[in-house]
Amino acid sequence: MAHPSPFPHTKPSRWRGLSLVEMLVAMGIAAVLLTLGVPSLSGLRADWAVRGATAQVLAGLQLARRTALTTGQSVTLCPTTDGRRCGFPSRRWMLFANAEGGSDARRDAGEPVLRQWQLDAAVRVSGTRGYAAFQPQTSAAATLTFVFCHDARPQAGRSLVVSQTGRPRVSPGPPSTSGNPNCRR
Repeated sequence: MAHPSPFPHTKPSRWRGLSLVEMLVAMGIAAVLLTLGVPSLSGLRADWAVRGATAQVLAGLQLARRTALTTGQSVTLCPTTDGRRCGFPSRRWMLFANAEGGSDARRDAGEPVLRQWQLDAAVRVSGTRGYAAFQPQTSAAATLTFVFCHDARPQAGRSLVVSQTGRPRVSPGPPSTSGNPNCRR
């Protein structure tokens, strides 16, 4: 038996839609949730961009060290704007083998590029020196620090430290933004 309708002049319907008020409430709740979630998503994106850039340079440092030790030739990893000179600021990075007597901070004619890549456009990198040079001896490196920051979120930064033995490591926390102009916004 069908239930009587509370409104005597309307037919009972199987499918009932949303009223305008219910739709507006649902849209309001969705807007609030979206507003709360977007900043955390952009923070995650910034953190992953910095982590990805750090991982790329870390892999390059490890490859440079390993190549120098196995080939007996000096190898340099650095940011570059023109594919020849090393230095900041640049998103483009290169790894090249140095000819004997060549400069560590510049790729001379005939020196082969072993690898090139670009970092995310929003990631800025600075460092204590504009290049990392590896010699064929395990204790022939100079200490070096690269600092990675994100344009939109400086607190997502990381540091990559190269020891005197040439072993790179990622620092556990974000770098200080006060002493680093590339991390300030």
